[in-house]
Amino acid sequence: MSRYRLNWYELEESDSGDWLVKFPLGDVYSELVDHAFPNLTHIGWRPSTKSVNYTYIKGATSQEIEELGKYLQLLKHILVLRLNKNLENYFKDELDQCFALDFNLEDSETYTDVGQLEYEAKYNRDQQCANKLAKRLAGVCASHPNLNEVDCIAAVPGNPGKEFHLPDLLVEKMGEYLSRDTGLDLRKSRSTPQLKNLPLEEKIETLKDVFVLDDDVKGESILLVDDLYQSGTTMWTLARFLKENGADKVYGLVCVKSWRDTDNI
Repeated sequence: MSRYRLNWYELEESDSGDWLVKFPLGDVYSELVDHAFPNLTHIGWRPSTKSVNYTYIKGATSQEIEELGKYLQLLKHILVLRLNKNLENYFKDELDQCFALDFNLEDSETYTDVGQLEYEAKYNRDQQCANKLAKRLAGVCASHPNLNEVDCIAAVPGNPGKEFHLPDLLVEKMGEYLSRDTGLDLRKSRSTPQLKNLPLEEKIETLKDVFVLDDDVKGESILLVDDLYQSGTTMWTLARFLKENGADKVYGLVCVKSWRDTDNI
């Protein structure tokens, strides 16, 4: 599986004053916690039961524990997206982390609330829906210890000359909500066909050498924003391109994840 949601966690103070942290899907979430809070001292992540990890945090301030609690609460409301098995032979660690507000569908016929917003904003160009999405994306960005510290927020680029590209609008509105500059001189050098109609190998070949960057990103951390994450081919290819151009960290944040990892493969 390559998409996860934190269903529960425990954060409790012990009699010794240390703090117990415990949650399921331990390998996924312990890595996220360590990345978000590198200065927290703990005894190391240990298995409790199958797929459940725990640790004891030592010497943390009340503010650090409060921030950790807020982060774990955030992870209950968003999806963590990781490299799916179909892409494992093509990518490794180009994308440091990636998150989605929700799935696009509850089932094969019913949109989630976020999925409905994404559909209306993308296909009907509903400004109000786009604003709601941007506000939620900005909220995640502001609440996430790593995403809040990125040097640049940039849209995954669309085809040249495209009249309306939702990620561009989302990034523009996110900048307004976060009161920060956004954007990167990042674009496609040529138009590409819809990837969902292509086999995986052709998708990767189609995206080869298609991105152009006219800004210096050496040593910087970048947040890529898109409306829909299907197989992840575009996001991972773009992350690789940015790393090859010197970016230190590349994160992804999208509105919705397609229901299955096999979509768009």
